[in-house]
Amino acid sequence: MKRKFALFYVLITMLCLAAFAFILFHALGYRINRSGSLPFLIYRITPIIQGIEIERGDCVLVNLSKISNPVIDKGIERKYVNLREPMLKQIGAIPGDTIILKDGYMSVNGKVTKITVASHDSYGGELSAWPTPVTLQSGQYWLVSDPERGFDSRYFGPINRDVFTHRARPVF
Repeated sequence: MKRKFALFYVLITMLCLAAFAFILFHALGYRINRSGSLPFLIYRITPIIQGIEIERGDCVLVNLSKISNPVIDKGIERKYVNLREPMLKQIGAIPGDTIILKDGYMSVNGKVTKITVASHDSYGGELSAWPTPVTLQSGQYWLVSDPERGFDSRYFGPINRDVFTHRARPVF
C-alpha cells in the first residue's frame, strides 16, 4: 500500500513540476507556433517598441481585429486564421520595396524569391493574388510564410505597422 502512495506522490510531483515549467515558460514570453504559417518552433515573444526598426526577415504577431480587409475577413470565414490568436508571419518586404506576383512566384525589387503564389487553397477554394506591382509606402509591410498555401500578403496585400503587436524570435 505504501508503494502505491509513493508512486502517486511521485506522479503528482512530476505533474506539478511540469505545470510550473509551463507557467514559467509562458511568463518569460516563450510560445510554441502551432500554425503552419512558419516552422513549428519555439519563439520568444517581445513587445514591439516604437522607434525600433522592423526588418525584412523579422517575425511579427499581427492583431487581425485591427484590420479592415475583405480578403482577411474571407480568410477568417474559411478558417485560415481566427481572431482568438494573433497571426504569426515573417516580414518579406519593407517600406520602399516593390513586390511583383508573376508566373506563380513573388519577386521583391526585381529578385525572384522561392515563395510561390497558389490559385487554390488546400480545401480547393479559389485564391486571388493581390494586384501588383506594389511599392510599399512608409509604415507598410509585406507578410510572407513558407508553405505554398500560407495565407499572407500574397492574397491580402500590404499591412500597416500599427497592427503588429510583438516581435517573435525563433529559439528552437
